[in-house]
Parts: sequence; C-alpha cells; structure tokens
Amino acid sequence: MDDLVEPGRLEQDDHRPSSDVSPSSHHQHSHPNGESCAQAGGIGHRVRAGASVLALVLDEERVFGGLQGGVIMVWWLETKFEETAFHAHEESVLDLYLSEDGDLLFSSGGDSVVNVWSTQGFAHLYSIYSHHDVGDIFTLVFSSRLEAVYCGGQNTSLQWCDISVGTSGPGTSSAHPSKRTHRFFDSRGPGGSITPRPESSCLGLDPITSGAKTLTFKRDHHKLFSHHGYIYSMILVRGLVESSPSEEVLLTGSGDGTVKQWRLSKDEPPVQEAELPNGNDAVLSIAVEGPLLYCGLSGGALNIWNLDSHQLVKRITQHTGDVWAIDIIKGIAISGDSNGVVKQFNSKFEEIESWVAHEGTIMASAAGVFQDRRIYVTGGNDNSVAIWEPIEHPVGPQEIQPIGNDEMVNTLVKFVAFKTVSSNRKFAGECNRGAAFLRRHCNYLGAKTMLLTTSEDTNPIVYARFDASVPQTPRRTILFYGHYDVVAADANRQKWNTDPFQLTSIDGFLYGRGVTDNKGPVLAALYAAADLARLKALGCDVVFLIEGEEESGYQGFQDVVREHKAVIGKVDWILLANSYWLDDHIPCLTYGLRGVVHANLVVTSDHPDLHSGIDGSALLDEPLKDLSMLLSTLVGPKGHINLPGFHDPVLRLTEAERRRYDAIAQALLPHHPEIPDSDAFTKSLMYRWREPSLTIHTVEVPGNKSSTTISHTAKASLSIRIVPNQETNEVAATLTTYAQEQFARLDSQNELTVEITGQSDPWLGDPENEMFETLAEAISAAWTPDKNEKRHDYPRLDRSPWRRPGGPQLHRTDSSDSIASHIDRIISTTSFKTSARRPPGSSRPPPTSSTLARNSNPPSVSPSGLFSPISAFPTPPNPNTIPSSSTSSPSRAPVQPIYIREGGSIPMIRFLEKEFSAPAANLPCGQASDHAHLSNERLRIENLYKSREIFRWVFEKLPQKAAVVKRNDRYENNDDDDEDSNGDGSEVQRVGNE
Repeated sequence: MDDLVEPGRLEQDDHRPSSDVSPSSHHQHSHPNGESCAQAGGIGHRVRAGASVLALVLDEERVFGGLQGGVIMVWWLETKFEETAFHAHEESVLDLYLSEDGDLLFSSGGDSVVNVWSTQGFAHLYSIYSHHDVGDIFTLVFSSRLEAVYCGGQNTSLQWCDISVGTSGPGTSSAHPSKRTHRFFDSRGPGGSITPRPESSCLGLDPITSGAKTLTFKRDHHKLFSHHGYIYSMILVRGLVESSPSEEVLLTGSGDGTVKQWRLSKDEPPVQEAELPNGNDAVLSIAVEGPLLYCGLSGGALNIWNLDSHQLVKRITQHTGDVWAIDIIKGIAISGDSNGVVKQFNSKFEEIESWVAHEGTIMASAAGVFQDRRIYVTGGNDNSVAIWEPIEHPVGPQEIQPIGNDEMVNTLVKFVAFKTVSSNRKFAGECNRGAAFLRRHCNYLGAKTMLLTTSEDTNPIVYARFDASVPQTPRRTILFYGHYDVVAADANRQKWNTDPFQLTSIDGFLYGRGVTDNKGPVLAALYAAADLARLKALGCDVVFLIEGEEESGYQGFQDVVREHKAVIGKVDWILLANSYWLDDHIPCLTYGLRGVVHANLVVTSDHPDLHSGIDGSALLDEPLKDLSMLLSTLVGPKGHINLPGFHDPVLRLTEAERRRYDAIAQALLPHHPEIPDSDAFTKSLMYRWREPSLTIHTVEVPGNKSSTTISHTAKASLSIRIVPNQETNEVAATLTTYAQEQFARLDSQNELTVEITGQSDPWLGDPENEMFETLAEAISAAWTPDKNEKRHDYPRLDRSPWRRPGGPQLHRTDSSDSIASHIDRIISTTSFKTSARRPPGSSRPPPTSSTLARNSNPPSVSPSGLFSPISAFPTPPNPNTIPSSSTSSPSRAPVQPIYIREGGSIPMIRFLEKEFSAPAANLPCGQASDHAHLSNERLRIENLYKSREIFRWVFEKLPQKAAVVKRNDRYENNDDDDEDSNGDGSEVQRVGNE
C-alpha cells in the first residue's frame, strides 16, 4: 500500500490535464522545435455536415455552418447534436454573419443572393439581390448601427443595402438571379435548343425566397472595381476613428493582395481611407485585435499590420498551405490552412501550438464564448465541423478557474489512452500506469489518495477521499465503487471505426474502449465531488474505490477492502454507475441484479483420442456423448431448470412490482413501435430480471478437430443466473450433486468433474429509501428541460436533392464461415423449426436488450480516423412542414426515471452492502446503444455531462435529506404481507445506517 497523499502534494505537471490531446484527430504534426504536437489544441469534438463546410458563425449556444450545396446546418454547442438544417441558397453558402444582438443570420452564396433569417425559428425574412451580375458573393457583414448589409463579390465590387427601407414585397422578381439566363448552362446547344432548368418544387424543395421580402442593392449602391481581384473577406472594426470611437470602419481583403480600409456613413457610399499591400498573395482571411490586423494569405503567410500607423509589423511564414481561416482569442492568433493544419501564435508572434484539425482544407473558422469558456470552431472540405477549446497561455498568476466539462473530457482522453486490459498480463504495465494516472488526477482534484495493492499479479485499487467541507452530524460517508480496467479490443479491432484507445468525438458521442464501462462514469463522479469540495459545499465524505480487476473476476478486491476497512471508515451509502438505460431515451435507476454461478462440467476417459472408424462402437463410452446426455438433463422445455427444489425460493410477483413493470412499458413503448405487444414486453423483462435461468455457453473438445476423432475429454461451460432469496452456495452444491447423480445413471466408464468457477450473490435494493429518492430528484433536475429555455420545432429538410450520387454500395466480403467456402463438404442440409409450438397469440420472438438499442449505428469513418464520404442525410418525413417557434410549456411534466432490475451480475455490490452494512444503488449513465464490451463502444456527451450533474446533486443533497428526514421503519408493527418486502415480493436485504 502506498502512503496516503494529501491533495496538491504531487507535481502538477504529472497530473494536471494538459490540452495537448484532442479526441477528434488521429494525426500528428511536426512542431518546429521538433516536439510532437499530436492532437494539440485542447478539446476537440467533431460533427458531420454531409458536405464541405464553407462558412461558420457562433452564438452563445449554437454553431451555424454554411455548406456546399446551399444548406445551413445548426448544432447545439452543449450536446453537439444537430438542431436543424434548411435549404438556404440555390448554390453553395459562402459566408455567414450574425447581427450583434444575435437575432438575425445573414448568408451569402454562389447564387449571387444575400438572405436574412431569424435565428428564432429560422423564418426567411429578406432575400437581397443585385441588378448587376456580381457572381459569387464570397463575404458579407452587417452594421447594426447603419442597418446596412455590405458584401463583396466575384466581380470585384463592393455592394451595400439598407434593410430598413425599401422593399419590393414578397415573391421573386423576374430580375432575381435565380430567374436569369446562365451564360453556360442556359446556352444554346446543337440545333439552337435550350434544356430547361427544373424548378425548385420539382426537386422537392420550396423556393428559397418563399415568404421572404425581396430587396435589391440599388444601382448606385454598387462600387465596381473596389479591388482588382475577388473580395474574399471583410470585417467591421470600431475604435479606428479617434474622433468617434464607436464609428465602424470596414476592412476588405482581396485576391489582388490588398486590404482596404473604408469609412462608412448612413447616406454616403464607403470612402477608401487606406490600402495595405501584401504583394502578390491573395488575402483570404482577416482578423483584428486592438490596433493589429492579421491577414491570412495564399501561399501560407500571415501578415500583421498596425492599423494606426499602417505599417507591416510582422510576416509569419510557418504555414505551408493557403491560410483560409484566422481568429484572435485573448491575444492568441489561431489560423487554419489548406492542409488542414491549425497553428497558434502568441502576442510575440511565436508559434506555440500546431495540430491537424481536418483531413483536407480548412475552409472556415469562428471563435466565441460558451459557458464562460472560449470556443474555437473549424470547418473543412472533409465534410465536418470540429469544436475546440483552445489552450490559454497565462502570462502571470491567475485565480483557480472552475473545472469545466471540457477539462473532464480532456482527462477522459488521457484515461482512455491507457490500455488497462486486466485479462492479459502483457498489459500489466499499462494497467499500473493507468492506476497511477488516476491517483495523481484525484490528488489534483483535491482528494487524499492511496494505491491499495492487491497481489503481485493483480492490479492495484485507487483509493481517493474527499472530506466533507460542511459535515453533518453525525458525519456521513458515500462510498463510490467503480473500475478502471477494460475488456480487450484486439479481437474485434477490424470492426472499430476509430482507434479504440484514442477517444474520438463524433456527432455528440465519445468513442473509445472503456468510455462508458467505466472510465467515463468514474470521472463524472470524481469531478462532481471535486466541484463541491472547491465550493466548500460538500456535506459528507465521499470515498472512491476504483479497482483494476473488475473485468477479470475482482481478484483480490474483497481481501483488500477488509484489510483497509479502518482507512475506508464507516459507510452510510454505496453508489455505483456500472450499467445502462433500457433504451436511448429514458433515464433509469437500477435497484436489482441477478446473481450467478459459473461452472464447468468435464467428462474424461482413460483412453487417448481414438478414431471413430477403428474404435467407435456401442461398447465405448465416449466423453462427448456422455456430456451431451448429461446436459440434456439439466434443463427442460422453455428453460425450466431441473435441479431439485431450485425454483422454490423464487419470490412471488406482488402488485407493487407489477406496477413498476407496467410503468416501464408505458414509458418505453411509445418510442418503440416495433414492439406492439406490451404484455409480451413486460413478460420478457420479468423473465430476464426476476426469474432464474441456465445457459450453456460452450462445449469444447481439445486437440484434433478432425471430424473422425473421438476426443478423450469434453467440457461444457455453463452459468446459472439466480435471483434474490436463492443462495449461491446452495445452488452450487445442488448443481454438483444433481450432475453427479445424473451421470451415475449413465453407467459410464468415464469420469465427471464439476468445477465451480465463479459465484455472485443476487442484489435487491430498496427503491423507496432516501438514496433512490435523491437519485430520482437529481435525474429529474438534470434531464427535465428548462422551462425558460427556447426550443423550436423546425421543418425537417428533405436532403435527397443534394445527396451524393451513388448511394450505399454492397461490398463482397470473404468469410471462413461461408457456405460457399465449404461447398464441396456439404452433401445436404435440413432445417427444422417448431413454429407451431409458439404460445397462443405469439407471432414473433420475445423482445431482447438489442431490440431497444436498434437504429443507433456508429458513424462511418475512414481508416485514417476522419470521416469517409457518407450519404448527406437520411430523408426525413414531411419536409414541407411549416416552421413554428415555441418554448417548452411551463406545465410540461418533469422527466422521471424508470426503476429497473437487470439480468446481469455485479458481485461487489452485495459484498460491499454486507461488509459495510449500508444500502446500495446503481445509476446507469449510458444508453442501451453504448456497445459496452463490443466494437465502437461509445458514450453520449450529454449523458456524461448530465451524470456529473446528478452525482453532484446526490453528493450535496443526500446527507441533507438524511439529516432532516427520519424515515419511518415501514417494516415494524404492520400485518400486511407486502410490508415485509420492498414492494417486489422479496425480503429486503436490510442494510443501512438506521
């Protein structure tokens, strides 16, 4: 056992979560000083756009992306989920701009049109076009003070329009660009014929201008040859006019290599005041901070100008590709180039970070603030948007900042990177390094820590303790149990779409081995305790026991806990988060688990392996025959287990428990029309959760796999799932005795060995105790939408017209299991299925856990780690729904968890209850489709964040509830049968602190 380490004693460099890892990139980029900058730049989340992302803007909650093909997509910054998508232009969206108040979204496109949208419902307000043929409109800005739109285009012109005056009413003028004859596509072909262009309605789209007021750029609001090249970028700046600091100045960057400064007024055209030459390199992007102008140039250079003196301050040539994106965040310049590389430069113009953000060209970027944290967003022609939290480089001592969710995700990136596979000793070093990392990080978060060693060949347990800052009387303790070890990923590595040990954020999900089982939930609980400790609001002690052998039989855990019971101290409640929701929609609380007895039945012969043609006869007792006959005696039709008295202890179903199952069906089935039979669904749950079962997993014969060999040994592995009121020791003894008796009846010359390889007690908690009540309150508080939070019902976009051609392809795959590969060895095949024996009224197999997790497939990713080409979007129903803006109704019912039991087993939950005489509860954090133990394991980002909120609520409120509410002992002085149970027809496993 290591010595107890007080918080803050370890060097911060060892445990502080640095921002040098990003979960969304799989590339390395060489830093100029020779250091590896793999996935630098802080937290990275990626969302798929379906087309090249050419423009980006941010508000306080959302990312807006303009795409090739004319679509605008909107994603929530918190969940990284799509809010809406709508067809905005007939051709590509080339630029986006938000008004200062955030109410208006401006878009320009390759169709020579500027459109104006309401950000509250995305109603189309204005469509602005020019009488001139301006070509593509690459860039635009909006002056709220002047109520004017300024835009620069392909024909080198600068245009402006006052949207507060003059409209031509709704509808589309014949002079609108969409109605004009195109010089190329509408030219006459052979014989003088012209192919008519299809109307938007023929493509399944409403006309873009439908419902919008049509405005025009006046003929005299068009400054031709403002530059001698395309106008690629523009920006509004205040503070450059000394006599009027609030006055806006327009800066425009062009393909002619110049940046021009224009003075603006309400009634006069822009007046050029300065010109800043950048040689022959086109000015592709510009950004301003204070008096400094940063210009991103073709060829990879960054020019920095002083706008007061109009002098060139610095030329940076670190990029090797065209610089299409530039932003400034607190004195740090962040630029992106056509090679997909992002670089950061400090105020001394020194490169401080570099990372590959996209597999292709970075076409756009935006910077903003979300939940008091700075956000940087990039878009590329790899059809994705990446959301980053850039590193901030402090220049001096700073106050301790709140621990944000992005820091937690960054820590999870590092945590997942440790290959803590406990089942293979070749990963022993990784397991120990992972445990050491977790211990150091707990210390950084403010906990006292120790590593509790188990044995020489097993992984240590991480002990961490957060002491109460406002302890109650009596002092209370919550024990959180979790594990840092994971199952192997090598066996199905080819099925992973990403590197299983490099956390990847895609479309609001985090992908990686162990992210949901159990590293993500462990960190959520740790950060929740740290939050309260930092705020001096932790009302009880919180002890963490995070083991490294959970996936390999919990080796050494019980002995270590008993050995260090004095260090752990008195425990009042036990909490774990090691399971999943029933589906992907409804939060759950788990209050029961089945137990299990694992066994091997081994039949051996004194003979060596024999040949069936030489030695096979009725006189020879073959081990595999004996084993097959023995197995047939264990289970009868419909899974009835034949062990004597086995089913007698199973508790009867009570009305209270029946109501819980009905509540589950009522909550879940509206989301699952594929399950039409409510009774069959609840029956399926009962059989999987509260009824015992016996499963034969494998039957093995060692050595030669020849089809003519009589093996001298045969082994079957099986498990018996047991339920509360059944005892594991009794079941194991009964199985052994029964198997021996049945084997004796065979009168075989062979020998039977019964091996009991594992046992786990069933667990049944009290869903009405103060811990479950607090968890339910926490779930409701976390998952119930804010009544004041605006949410909108949008029409679903019919994306089929701008889908990539070709669609999904069927690929031929080779398989060693295919019939074709063994066709010469198959003479005939006969299948028989007793469909007539199904129960009356049953027309389909019973629902399973996979039924509720269907339609939640992982994304398509290229071998390099970024996205392979995908179909743009699924086609949603009813694309012509009229948009409506609404808010959540104040009368909307709060989200309530459903109370579930599970068919699996967690042996340590019942062990800890018995050892500390304290009640336990299990909070499922992930969804049914998380693919735990499978390829493409994942955890939804929102579930991770909400779990942290729930743990924080419980750590704060549970001791308060216990202090002020004395629960009545409902088991005393009551003659009702149900009062001696927990409402489920079972004797309550009475543990606790009463």
